[in-house]
Amino acid sequence: MHRRTALLAVVISAACFATLAIFTRLAYDEGARPLPLLAWRFALVTVLMAVYLLIRSPRALVDGFADLPRYAALSVTGYGAASIGFFFALEHASASVVAVLLYTYPAMVAVLGRVFLGEPLTRARLGAILVTFAGCALVAGLAEQRVEVDTLGVLLALGAALGYSIFNLVSYKVVGRRGRLVPMTYTFGISALFVAGIALVAGEELAPVGWSPGLWLLLVAIVIVPTFVAVVLYLRGVRGLGAPQAAIVSTTEPLFTIALAALVLGDRLAATQWLGAALVVAGVVAAEWPASRVTDELAVV
Repeated sequence: MHRRTALLAVVISAACFATLAIFTRLAYDEGARPLPLLAWRFALVTVLMAVYLLIRSPRALVDGFADLPRYAALSVTGYGAASIGFFFALEHASASVVAVLLYTYPAMVAVLGRVFLGEPLTRARLGAILVTFAGCALVAGLAEQRVEVDTLGVLLALGAALGYSIFNLVSYKVVGRRGRLVPMTYTFGISALFVAGIALVAGEELAPVGWSPGLWLLLVAIVIVPTFVAVVLYLRGVRGLGAPQAAIVSTTEPLFTIALAALVLGDRLAATQWLGAALVVAGVVAAEWPASRVTDELAVV
């Protein structure tokens, strides 16, 4: 893939990922609950990705079945739990705040990589991490009393970031630098079962009984745009740019979310929160340049 085409693919992918928070908030307005919505998202995108792989590389999908226990570990310890945190965070905090706080996960990856994998943590990278978390504090409204942010929403968003950090580290150990589409397909499928099980235990209604046409359209949009299309475009971009540069370009995602949230949901950030968002993005870019080898090839939500 031509480098410019790869760059465009990653930018469009970031814009697609950014729509997840917007579509999810709109789905809540239509009466959706986090767990059923998330379970259906995972279930439908699993079918879509499986069909895509069967057309492109059926053998890879079949061979991947041997690693099912490993993919289950990826789902339960990180990705599924992180997605639950993200979807519930959107019930308590604005899409803009959740998106920015979620993007502290690369900094968390660097810290966890140092603690558990012995990854080098230079002074420059440590400074970038501190800048990221300083920005996180500003986005959370700690510097301005007039900023009203739900504490539970902040904690859930940071919990989601931690979950994605764990997913990054575990996926690096489990699948290394092999292709990501097959592992993600299995991870989505197992996450669907994981979330559905939690929903049933919690007494949630999984059957989409009484869903409005608008809610169905939003579910389809969630499955196609910020999940399937975003993942496929990002992976194509990685092949053309390399994982480190693709990760840096993908930091535009929270900025896309902020713009879309303002346009569609009427979200507004205070001046100090805008400063915090800028610090988070700057910190992530600095931390990823050069990128740590444990940085995953999927900046996915």
